[in-house]
Amino acid sequence: MVRSLRRPAAVVVLILAVALPALAADAPRVVVSGRPMHAIAAGLLAGVAEPELLFPAGGDPRTREPSAADREALAAADLVAWAGPELEPALAPAIAALDGEVPVYEALASDRLKVLPDRRDETRRDPFFWLDSRNMLLLLDEFGRRLVELDPAHRASYERNWRELADALGDLDRSLEFDYRAVSGTPMFFYHDTHQYFAQAYAMNVAGTFTGYASDAGAGEALLSLRRALADADKPCLFTDRALPAANLELLVSGLDVRVVSLDVFGQGLEAGPGLYRTLMRDNFAALAGCTSGSDTAAAPAMDFPPEPEVDRFPPRVLPRYMLSDQYGRTITNQDFPGRLQLVFFGFTSCPDVCPTTLSVMTRAMELLGDLADDVQPIFISVDPARDTPQQMKEYLGFFHPRIMGLRGSVEATKRTVELFRAQYRFVPTADGEDYTVDHTGSLYLLGTNGEFITKLAYGMTAVEVADRLRGYLTGDTDLETLPLRGGGESLPRRFDPAG
Repeated sequence: MVRSLRRPAAVVVLILAVALPALAADAPRVVVSGRPMHAIAAGLLAGVAEPELLFPAGGDPRTREPSAADREALAAADLVAWAGPELEPALAPAIAALDGEVPVYEALASDRLKVLPDRRDETRRDPFFWLDSRNMLLLLDEFGRRLVELDPAHRASYERNWRELADALGDLDRSLEFDYRAVSGTPMFFYHDTHQYFAQAYAMNVAGTFTGYASDAGAGEALLSLRRALADADKPCLFTDRALPAANLELLVSGLDVRVVSLDVFGQGLEAGPGLYRTLMRDNFAALAGCTSGSDTAAAPAMDFPPEPEVDRFPPRVLPRYMLSDQYGRTITNQDFPGRLQLVFFGFTSCPDVCPTTLSVMTRAMELLGDLADDVQPIFISVDPARDTPQQMKEYLGFFHPRIMGLRGSVEATKRTVELFRAQYRFVPTADGEDYTVDHTGSLYLLGTNGEFITKLAYGMTAVEVADRLRGYLTGDTDLETLPLRGGGESLPRRFDPAG
């Protein structure tokens, strides 16, 4: 049931008309708690209205209490969005007091977002869902559908903003994923356990935490355990957060060679608005990578490499087109597998870690599918054709599932294929200048039975998770639905994919 919008008093309408001429007086009143979620709402509402941010002054979310004005704003809203009681427990009674009179979106209760259990208490949900940018793409989808339903008069504006935000968030996700190597090789330590989502999404090695989010009173045993781990590590980094107290920090690091870096997980040091979330993620990633990257990349010897993908040549959406040769010399295109899903991975045969791990996951997923595996074509596309000869591809893939097809092409064909998939790779010389490795996108790309792009599966998913996703698409048991657009039979994905 669509809830009608509240109409503000005439004097308020007049003030809004003078102060904000570009905004619509009849737009919905949206109240959001939490700066990352507020940034998504602000982006969607751009040109229509400005969502109200609860607790603009910031502070520790665990302890801040809603004021009388906050409660009035909640009661007068057309839509309320918050993370859930695990993030802001003191806000929960005010949300409950709305008693169904105001539509409420609770992110941690969503069956679409990836919501992880708290690592210290599995009966609770880990509230830091926004540190996986793919969750924010799904949140964008959730907000977009609700706004279109709530306020169809401004549907065109919401859809335009929706698409622009999806592209921007997709670009953010790709850049974080591609640069995961900068943070994956070094153990990281956290005072508060805030980065489980980021670790899963971008292969970060969280080697230890002192206390969970729910409480700052870490036990003495936990303190001693983390202190020993810090002492054994080589110039470790310990990350705190500007909004959360760290009463035992001095006890934890005293006398140790530890670099303490303050992050801003909640974005409290940033100006609220549509750009806050992307700035938050880039700033925190830069702090993580900057503290833990011990290598001097400027000292690496120069080498001549083939041209690499150009971001400005990326198409607006993934266009999964290719014409390459397999390990037996046959010409293969994306249209050669009608009726079958294609599971595509970019890598190279001398890859030391990501490639063999992912190919092993693909192998095991195919085994778990049983007879359904006949309807899936796994594909490995080399980003290093100079070294990955057909014979080398044949020998390398012989260690994995027999149906994995290896594809390679000319330097330019490889570059263009990667650009069409909106993926990336970069050649990196070894320190001695005698060899090189290749940093590359680690995700799996899933193409449909007509060769069309469906979705991207994150690096780090288990074989069971990959098999379950494939089985869902093969059997039709999937929630990938569409939201109709205006006219022409065109549709907007209900779930914007990170590869976008």
